[in-house]
Amino acid sequence: MKERFSKLALITAIPVFLMFALNAQAQWIVRYTSSPNQTIKAMGFYDVNTGYHAGILYNGSTMNIGKTTNGGVNYTLQNSHYTSQVFNSMFVIHPDTVFFCGGHGIILKTVDGGLNWNSYIYSDTTLQLWGMFFLNSQTGYCVGGKGKILKTTNQGLSWDVKPTTFPLTDLHSVFFVNENTGYIGGSANQFLKTTNAGANWENKVGLNISGFESHSSVHFFDANTGMYCTNAGRIVMTTNGGDNWALMTDLSNSGLWCLSFPNAQTGYASASHGIILKTTNGGTNWITQNTGIDEILYVIDFLTPDTGYVTTWTGKILKTTNGGLTFVSQNGSTIPSEYKLEQNYPNPFNPITNIKFSMLNAQFASLKVYDILGKEVSTLVNEKLSAGTYSVNWNAAEYPSGVYFYKLITDGYSETKRMLLLK
Repeated sequence: MKERFSKLALITAIPVFLMFALNAQAQWIVRYTSSPNQTIKAMGFYDVNTGYHAGILYNGSTMNIGKTTNGGVNYTLQNSHYTSQVFNSMFVIHPDTVFFCGGHGIILKTVDGGLNWNSYIYSDTTLQLWGMFFLNSQTGYCVGGKGKILKTTNQGLSWDVKPTTFPLTDLHSVFFVNENTGYIGGSANQFLKTTNAGANWENKVGLNISGFESHSSVHFFDANTGMYCTNAGRIVMTTNGGDNWALMTDLSNSGLWCLSFPNAQTGYASASHGIILKTTNGGTNWITQNTGIDEILYVIDFLTPDTGYVTTWTGKILKTTNGGLTFVSQNGSTIPSEYKLEQNYPNPFNPITNIKFSMLNAQFASLKVYDILGKEVSTLVNEKLSAGTYSVNWNAAEYPSGVYFYKLITDGYSETKRMLLLK
């Protein structure tokens, strides 16, 4: 999820390129669409190139696990051996070692990159498994309906049920920070914590608006600091291991389904209505961006602060390589006579400004933003573009006031201009 004219809308270009460019918003690009369209609820990447996905499988074929090794440019389908199955979660330990879990108490595993998938089936075949997390190649956890917590210490060959003393409720997500300390997000005011590798669990409750609110995804940075998102559109954070909680953001009209943090500061959350939230300060503040696809976004997975993937209700996989924060528009119809980088407008600005530039010929272009010290802070363009005039917005909501520079580089042309952010 790579060759793209779709990261920018072409303002002035040959129509064949223009038609493709107009499909992009917020620099999220559709890299895969399932056929038939079936929801992708499980996706994971080992690195920016190698990843797997599956989801709701009712298409009459067993070839329903997707794999890419080139960043989503191509996908191959693999044999799950199931035609009527839902996979809700997965974990990639190694490019060749991957687990899925889902309906009917089924856990799938491959150790050869998907050439062969083997099943473990829990004794209760009515069980839905919703979340999965592995600490290493040996030790992992699955959580699901009826309050079930499963643990393996032998690479998934067998799974033991970990006892809890809490009401039988759905458990949706699980995250461990080390071998002993882990958290599980559930529903009905259940947010569980263990400090002894799952032998015992304490209910830290969380900050809930009702018993119907579910903790759809959990992420912790260390044993004390972490957060969860919910189906009620809220992100809630703790800095003392769940003893106290604080509301970080609230999307009142949209559920939140998955969190992904490529580092301790930069994180993303997927939501309904094509919305993605982004933070660059560890979850304290969140910026909203729109992918341009008005449907539920399920699993989001960022491998670097800029490169990530997200799945959708209708079976699409979207990709961004610049954090998804720029927006583009079309204007005009003539081919420029020279390369040119124009002054941003407005300038000074707060927090969004527009940058226009012209490409005389089709070639690779780079447009980057730097702070006053010369440190690169944002990549707006980094791809091959056709001849034409382009316009790209830079949203600086996450950056402090000050002087910034933006630089356009193509083969044989380079120009830098200054802009001022005032908040």
